[in-house]
Amino acid sequence: MGVCLFVASGLNFDVDQYLRKSAFQPMTVFRKAEVPSKGNPKQMPQPDSGFAVKVSERSEALPETAQKALTFLVTNEQNILRLRECGVDNMLLDFGVEQKGIQVSQYLPPELIVALGRFGMGLVFSSIQVPTGGLSRQSDTRRR
Repeated sequence: MGVCLFVASGLNFDVDQYLRKSAFQPMTVFRKAEVPSKGNPKQMPQPDSGFAVKVSERSEALPETAQKALTFLVTNEQNILRLRECGVDNMLLDFGVEQKGIQVSQYLPPELIVALGRFGMGLVFSSIQVPTGGLSRQSDTRRR
């Protein structure tokens, strides 16, 4: 399957102040006006501030990932609701889906969809390319 991330961002969100008092352990933090180095060939500044938290690991199938996402939302309900009060305009779950040839349909349980709606959250399915074959250490080093 892939990995699931919870992402929160806002045009007027002070991400550093929020995270000082938050229970969230972000894997990524981004700040308005910073210029991200990865995936940004035009060197465009970041339009908003926010963070991403890993909800599930890469090796899990979608049913397990969806259950972990639902558990994450229920467990963090108060923190998620507080984000809106702190300047967050956009919250979403991003399900990274590995592309391995044939595309199959995916099912999300209604409980997860209801929770997303209750929090005013979006849902994204991102394509993750899985390399085929092995990479040598030398070629891996050059890609960095």
